Amino acid sequence: METRYPILFGVRDPIIGNGFVAGVEASGRALMREEAEGGFWVDGVYPGAVAAGGDSRDEALLRFRESYRSVLYDLAAAASSFEEFKADVERFFWEETPGEGAAWLEAAAALRANPAAAGDWLPLKTSYPEPAVTVVCLAMEDLQAEKNPDERVELARLADAA
Repeated sequence: METRYPILFGVRDPIIGNGFVAGVEASGRALMREEAEGGFWVDGVYPGAVAAGGDSRDEALLRFRESYRSVLYDLAAAASSFEEFKADVERFFWEETPGEGAAWLEAAAALRANPAAAGDWLPLKTSYPEPAVTVVCLAMEDLQAEKNPDERVELARLADAA
């Protein structure tokens, strides 16, 4: 049987759009699966339209976070106003993948029955907030979405000695 972890996450992102800066705050849920052939996969529950994988739990969560933020940047680039961006983010956040909500609840119940199965890599919560997303306008200025930061995670290797 595959190992599944019900993930809770809370994130805040400032997002530059076309003529606005928005603050997006989300309390979401995701379901992490340990794959039989190795590695980990994270499927969004709220939001459901995000997924990412990695060789380790931390890498999978990092890639999931990057994917989530990338969607926000794409929505900001496509929106012609703050109001359009807000509506798009709310629609995106509440988009569900069929069956993932029930699978998340099953994984949470399994951890309730056997807390030791969680290990010690993330804190274990016995109560949790309902999913929520808030989008607020922080500023209305002459801004363009392409000014969002380009975030990367890379390995550095020293140059060979000459």
